[in-house]
Amino acid sequence: MNSMQMLPTATRLESVVVTAQLQQRPPRQVDLQRENAAFRELAGHFASEPDAFLQRLVEITVKLCDADTVGISVEQTTDNGEKIFRWVAMAGELKHLIGGTTPRNFSPCGVCVDQNQPLLLDRLDRFYPYFREAPRPFVEALLLPWAVSGGPVGTLWVVVHSDRRKFDREDVRLMSCLAGFASGAILLKQTMIETERATAAAQVVAAMAHHINNPLQGATLALFCAQSRSGIKADVRELLSIAEAELQRVAELSAELIRKTAAEIRVLRKEHASP
Repeated sequence: MNSMQMLPTATRLESVVVTAQLQQRPPRQVDLQRENAAFRELAGHFASEPDAFLQRLVEITVKLCDADTVGISVEQTTDNGEKIFRWVAMAGELKHLIGGTTPRNFSPCGVCVDQNQPLLLDRLDRFYPYFREAPRPFVEALLLPWAVSGGPVGTLWVVVHSDRRKFDREDVRLMSCLAGFASGAILLKQTMIETERATAAAQVVAAMAHHINNPLQGATLALFCAQSRSGIKADVRELLSIAEAELQRVAELSAELIRKTAAEIRVLRKEHASP
């Protein structure tokens, strides 16, 4: 599903928000053994397969919450400046819609993030017309917000495509834990990307030192040899002195650039190494 700036229907948002019903519905029985096994598996994936972690998380959420489709949305800004939520991980019946987007300021995710609390919606297409394009109806959706300090925000959401079941407080409790896993995984991925950038920058600095300093050293040596010759006219010697001074200035500037870049990389690595 692509991001679509569509006007809401005549139905008001308040008529599709049914979060208050969570307190009225009896929670289903807790299955601690199944829950603990799922969290142990997630912890193992978090350490061993961070790149595939979010996908495994939504797959496990489908089972734990008995949902038809589960997704993780991340707030992003497109190249043309449009703010959206992108579905970065999906499992269940509509998993093939991964990568789809919804408008930041006209979407369930936007409401959930802005309110910073669980959000339960009933038959979403009554207020969000673009959900009518989905292959299966979004009959009921439960969303929980997550955020990374100084980084992206988003939601973990579960959906049922029929009236076969209703979400309850037990789903909220489970999803609160799972949303914590999601934000941790995204923070880890972000940190890994920044660390990789620092490593790449260090390699660039090393290349800069090689490609700038080596020719400078050769040119400086050539000037020294030229100045050492006898019989050089005064005006030529003056030009050689000017060239030597300019080369020295370039050497000092390049050295300063390399020092500053290296210092910034050390700071960046230190920040990401801090717990």
